[in-house]
Amino acid sequence: MFNDDLTEYSEKSENLKKKVRKLAKLIQNSKHCVIHTGAGISTSAGIPDFRGPNGVWTCRDQGRKRPRRTCRKSKPTYAHMSISKLIEKGYVKYLVSQNCDGLHVKSGVPLDKISELHGNTNKESCKDCKKDYWRPYRCRNSKKCHDHRTGRLCDECGGELHDTIINYNENLNETQLNRAYQNSEKSDLSIVCGTSLKVTPSSSLPVITVKNETGKLVICNLQKTPKDKYASLRIFSKTDLIFELLMKELDLTPDEYVDPLENENENENENKNKNKKNTKKEKEKEKEKEKSSQTKNKKKTNNKEKTKTKTKKKSKTNTKIKK
Repeated sequence: MFNDDLTEYSEKSENLKKKVRKLAKLIQNSKHCVIHTGAGISTSAGIPDFRGPNGVWTCRDQGRKRPRRTCRKSKPTYAHMSISKLIEKGYVKYLVSQNCDGLHVKSGVPLDKISELHGNTNKESCKDCKKDYWRPYRCRNSKKCHDHRTGRLCDECGGELHDTIINYNENLNETQLNRAYQNSEKSDLSIVCGTSLKVTPSSSLPVITVKNETGKLVICNLQKTPKDKYASLRIFSKTDLIFELLMKELDLTPDEYVDPLENENENENENKNKNKKNTKKEKEKEKEKEKSSQTKNKKKTNNKEKTKTKTKKKSKTNTKIKK
């Protein structure tokens, strides 16, 4: 039973290289390659998967403490950046992802080249005018499962904004799903990366390719999947390692990820530090002014007292002379 088998397998080094060479040739000969990704592609970014040995659902079913999912500070992995480069160079025509961590969009994948079937943690939208908002933070605020209101309002129409995360028993976004189906039907090569292919309808999309006469399916995952029997090439390995070998075969180098928010944060921190320094200097100047004014006031009071005592002495001497 696939539900119970959590075993992870790894190809031997030489065997892995041979399989990746085959994968590279399939990509080079493909006219419409589609990649399908799941949670396994993001584990090296510090985001736990669902059905791995230490996955979220595995830990829940075994009564263990579930790992925390932290997407906010996570950065795209080598595999994410490689997929972005393959799309940029035209090797891959479309990307279908079950992930809502936002790392594919962060890696530079154009929005018209991706279907995020389960939403994006950084995206919220207005239900009234349909305007989308991209945030540098997690949009979801409500602790209730099916309450998607974020508490923010639309700048255009004033409508309530909702996060785009799809929970269980909720309908997928029609536009995202339709685009995924259209590209899967066009596809002559589907590459599955980091998913157990157990969640519908996303698990059925890669198999559509095989229904085409010349279509081929490649599955890259550490665990076995229910769709392995349809695969013309099956690779058991971590996705980052597969893409490291693949990019060498294709003579490509993925871009290094640069977080635009980091630069903004650095500038903000610099400005904050400058402001702190300025405020310190201003405070020091104010203190110096206060001290100087205090000393001046003391001198004035002392001078006044001296003049008073002098006048008193003079008046005494005058009275003595009169006598």
